[in-house]
Amino acid sequence: MENDEIMKMIWQFKNKGKIINNIHLYSGNIADAVIKQSMKKMSADNVTAIFISFHNFENKMRDIDFEYKNNVECTLIEDEIDTSEVKIK
Repeated sequence: MENDEIMKMIWQFKNKGKIINNIHLYSGNIADAVIKQSMKKMSADNVTAIFISFHNFENKMRDIDFEYKNNVECTLIEDEIDTSEVKIK
């Protein structure tokens, strides 16, 4: 599966008017769905999914007015960022 396809699938789980209270269970369901969809597409690789939900995602899932709009775009950042030289104050 492509990144854009996965992102769209994840956000489409939430419908307007629906509140997700158990983010842990919901995150597990998302990981399961990604694996199942990959298997339906006859993935030839080992399939593993780890889904990490940040506070922004959790807040959107608890927002009764949040509605997914098909405007998700994933881009590949070509250059690596070397943080070994960053000094934290």
